[in-house]
Amino acid sequence: MRSTLAVAVWAALGAAALGQGMAPPHPAPAPTVEVSATGTFQSAPDTAVVQFEISGKNAQMKAAYADAQRQAEQVRTLLRQQGFAPEAAHWSSYRTQPDWDYKQNRLVGYTVTVSATLEVSDFAKLGPLLDAAGSEGLTSLRGVNFELKNMDAAKSAAIADGYRQVRQEAGALARAAGVPLDGLVRATVDVSSGGIRPMVMGAMVRSMPPAPTEEFTPQEITVSARVSATFAVGRGRGEP
Repeated sequence: MRSTLAVAVWAALGAAALGQGMAPPHPAPAPTVEVSATGTFQSAPDTAVVQFEISGKNAQMKAAYADAQRQAEQVRTLLRQQGFAPEAAHWSSYRTQPDWDYKQNRLVGYTVTVSATLEVSDFAKLGPLLDAAGSEGLTSLRGVNFELKNMDAAKSAAIADGYRQVRQEAGALARAAGVPLDGLVRATVDVSSGGIRPMVMGAMVRSMPPAPTEEFTPQEITVSARVSATFAVGRGRGEP
């Protein structure tokens, strides 16, 4: 924490200047106290985002597309078997890319790539899903991220915690200086978040240890908010 207290008294200087026929000095800046603190909010994640990436390759574009379709149907079948509606997966990022042999400067084939994400709120289903993907050698599974669905509420809670700390520290400093703490003059906020993001990569799925069970609980996600605030002091009745 960094605290700075600035108090200035100009009455005597102003009176002397007027007595000598000089122009009065500029009004003194309001005395202030500046305080910084980091507020935090912690919560267990409520959503697991399962990521799939399908990649079909072939010398012919139609065959590459058919390969991607086949892999997509494997993912849909897996979801049905594990109690998920296939339409629950969000398919996106469809891309077709020509593959070039730059040494011979010729087209050698095509790669068709499609990404899909599945949001899982019931973590008891997550372990069996990953286990089944590994058992079937499904290499399109790319990873799992744990998130908070309502991140805005978490950020607000972290900011509130940061403001509570700066208000408390500013009040303590003002009391130590013998002046009342007045209202907030300005403030800045910098919010960051972090959490556990275990990744499951492609061919590694087959050699994974047993998948998490329904007792599995991921690490808490921490949201931090760096709050810097400036309060006026010594001018009003003070804050309670």
